[in-house]
Amino acid sequence: MRRTLLILLGFSLFLFNTLQAQESDYNCKAILHNYSNPTVTLISTSDIDAGQRNPAYCKVRGTIAPDIGFEVHLPKDWNDRFYMVGNEGAGGKVNVRYMGQPLNLKYAVASTDLGHNGYMEEENYGYNNRQKVIDYGFRATHLTAKIAQEIVNNYYNKPADYSYYVAGSAGARQGMMEVQRFPNDFDGYLLAAPVYNISAIHMWAIWKAKALSGEGAIHPDKIEHLANAIYARCDDIDGVSDGVIENPLACDFDPAVHLKNCTDGADCFTDGQISALNKIYDGVRNSAGDLIFPGQPFGAEAKGDQPSYMRTNGPQSAWINSIVFGEDQVDRYVEFAESYMRYMAFPLDDPDYSWKNFDFDKDPARLSDAAEITDAVDADLSFLKASGAKVIHYHHWADTAVPASNSIAYYDRVMKQMGDTSDYYKFYLVPGGFHGAPGVGATTLPWLDTIVNWVENGLEPDELVANRVKNDDVQFSRKICPYPSIAVYKGSGNNTSSDNFECSIER
Repeated sequence: MRRTLLILLGFSLFLFNTLQAQESDYNCKAILHNYSNPTVTLISTSDIDAGQRNPAYCKVRGTIAPDIGFEVHLPKDWNDRFYMVGNEGAGGKVNVRYMGQPLNLKYAVASTDLGHNGYMEEENYGYNNRQKVIDYGFRATHLTAKIAQEIVNNYYNKPADYSYYVAGSAGARQGMMEVQRFPNDFDGYLLAAPVYNISAIHMWAIWKAKALSGEGAIHPDKIEHLANAIYARCDDIDGVSDGVIENPLACDFDPAVHLKNCTDGADCFTDGQISALNKIYDGVRNSAGDLIFPGQPFGAEAKGDQPSYMRTNGPQSAWINSIVFGEDQVDRYVEFAESYMRYMAFPLDDPDYSWKNFDFDKDPARLSDAAEITDAVDADLSFLKASGAKVIHYHHWADTAVPASNSIAYYDRVMKQMGDTSDYYKFYLVPGGFHGAPGVGATTLPWLDTIVNWVENGLEPDELVANRVKNDDVQFSRKICPYPSIAVYKGSGNNTSSDNFECSIER
């Protein structure tokens, strides 16, 4: 009996010492000593106490040669998963703002600055510096993903069970690049409104600015009249008039036919303005009439809810300050485009280049030099298919920053190249939603849970249900269908319930 007690006591002391050793490894300072990578410099590690907006976590800051900055936030209470966020615009800083939500969900979280410091839409970091362009294009995201997961393993003494990349817009471009080049970096990708072909998006901004200059200029006050005409024509194409255009592709609105024409007036449109609208809806074309970039879908003209961080006086059309601008407003999209053209797009950088000189016959081909680095346009997803990773790609129909037609164009190319991708790549269009905002549609749905359940539990997503939520109240719900299906009213029942809609392939 005495011998048994001694054995148990010895085992208890061993277990106590083992746990103490483990706990000593679970602190930030230990990472500085335990983690080693010749390309990585750890700048600092800090224990952050729990606060009102964050749990207790370890913050790791570092650089990857030559100039890529990154942060990894490691919660003390970990869910055994890794999560990387994307950047806004061209990056220029670690995206701390978007790291908070997954951290509160107990994910270990990482972000990069894409290899440079500065304003998120200034491209001058690429001036005569191809390494910076490469880091921005794909290298910073890929290396941060790998190194952050090494740090996760070092800190917790085990790798993450699952890893996810979640981002929208410019950050989703990074995710698309990962999907096409390095799909094994993550188990699941959740990508919203990806600016996957950034060079073409900047060309699109220049096209819009040129169309809406001179006689084509349209005052923002006229957009309400445009919205009324479009919704009168197309709101009920899904079987119900509800303030949402479910399928813009079925809308046959024609500015020349359905708008009031005049030589001047507040509630009518001149020939020059109608011509400009046709260019916006039709898309970018060269002088031969070849389509280079798809046009803006109908539906974004109506007043809707903006992102919570945008300070507007109530609902506002997605066209305002995105396609049309007031006299005191600057077209930031064309400014971003001009910066890209000056410092990144062409074989020779030109700080004096003006967007007004862009030639839609010659310059699209000249963009290929940078596009090979910055654009994630490869429709061959063979590497993704072989990796076992899963992708959910979605886009709000009424997005004016990145038209949903751009995502449709990519999806169609993937289908032509790969055939059925339902085992690993899903694409959804969400009616009425603006860029990162509810707009006029039902846009609240558990996207993260959906990708997690697909990756971890094998629950392949199909029809989803989205809610329109205002002031914590559900106003209506809609089915969100995998493209190319659309939600159509069954013809009876309350049209505020998704139960009375069905997904249909008919257009």
